[in-house]
Amino acid sequence: MINISKLIKSAGLAFFIFISTGCQKLLDIKPPKNELPSEVIFNSVESARGALSGAYSQLSGSQSYSLNLTLADALAADELHSLSGSARYAALENNTYEPQSSSYTSDIWTDSYTSIYSFNSIIERLTNNTAVGETAARQMRSEALAMRAYCYMQLVSHFGDVPLVVSTNVNVTALLPRSSVAAVYTQIIQDLTEAKAGLSEAYVSNSGVSGRSQVNRSAATALLARAYLATGNAQGAVSNATEVINHTDMYGLLPGNQLNNVFLAGSREAIFQLGSALNETSGYTNEGQEFVSGIYTFALPYTLTDALLNSFEPGDLRRSAWVRDVTLDGVNASESFKYENSDNDDAVASGRNEAPTVIRLAEMYLLRAEANAALGNAAPALADINIIRNRAGLPALTTGINLNLAIEHERRIELFCERGDRWVSLKRTGRINAVLGAAKPTWQSFAQLFPIPQTAIDANPNLTQNQGYR
Repeated sequence: MINISKLIKSAGLAFFIFISTGCQKLLDIKPPKNELPSEVIFNSVESARGALSGAYSQLSGSQSYSLNLTLADALAADELHSLSGSARYAALENNTYEPQSSSYTSDIWTDSYTSIYSFNSIIERLTNNTAVGETAARQMRSEALAMRAYCYMQLVSHFGDVPLVVSTNVNVTALLPRSSVAAVYTQIIQDLTEAKAGLSEAYVSNSGVSGRSQVNRSAATALLARAYLATGNAQGAVSNATEVINHTDMYGLLPGNQLNNVFLAGSREAIFQLGSALNETSGYTNEGQEFVSGIYTFALPYTLTDALLNSFEPGDLRRSAWVRDVTLDGVNASESFKYENSDNDDAVASGRNEAPTVIRLAEMYLLRAEANAALGNAAPALADINIIRNRAGLPALTTGINLNLAIEHERRIELFCERGDRWVSLKRTGRINAVLGAAKPTWQSFAQLFPIPQTAIDANPNLTQNQGYR
């Protein structure tokens, strides 16, 4: 008898190899001649699921989506300070990154387009695919649409105008110029709207992986709320965030005495998490491995900035749950401790099964508060802020405050070191020059967009560099 689990894993691995080795020149993406053709991969529902699992796994295992979106953005903003003296971290912290040498920023470009290629292939191969079946094809195609939209949200947030690649045809994609942020967001919203309509509310298992590591309808809805907020559609942001918040049968904020459980796999607060779709979860994350010191640590790599630490109010439960103060060889550091496991030994010893969390419910409350504030709806905005504050053990805020600054403060504390939320939020609200200009003598306004990698420009003469970079 054929082992379906092995078949799915093998197909997913073949697809992972297919899309990884196919992205040799960033936008000049050519499939290798000696790999399994995509037509074969999509000839059954089981193999199509394996291909989708491979695409998820490729993204979640990439340097950017497993670590850099948090590390690079936290250093580029005002959340994290490097203690290592490394030049590449200093360039991020001082916002002096360059197109030729800044691997952390260029990886975001490369990893995003590599994943976009894989999700484009799934979208194409599951369109009118009778071998897979209408219901299954629609579900998996919708997942791929949502994931493509998520990747494009990262690209425009970090680079501004970017090439809009929605095909695997190299004759179409190789020399594409940059599309405007508005045009890319139009595609993002179109993809997410279609995905939302085609997705199940349940988390559909791929390759036997359960939990919340696949996109469901609420995940697409939450991403749509993000997209509407970014494009100024405040009412759309409110409506979609409310839809997720009201789904109380699946989601809920954990109480203040359980804050250290927020980032566990399958947490009720998690709307979408990443995880390996090809192997059983390890129980620890790349972020935990990077930020949390262990018994074999020889030097402390990072500390949260004094400005961030001083922003915690007395009695804030998030300070004790999500920050760990450590000393090593006379060096003091305050570590981001949202993910507590630094390796597999930690995971086994603690019994904690942690998973990289992409979207969680607390963000939806703060997103809705920001959108309601933009609409002039002060009372519901204040109510959402206070839901988050009360969970953290803090007193409620009253009317008469500056709502926008209050929301900025709560996002800073609630979502610190979470996939660049601070970096992206300061740009979205137009506050980045005021905040980082006051915090960093090296700050220049153009640095809010990362440089287009020089390798991408060399491969595509129609690409132009962001202003301010050589």
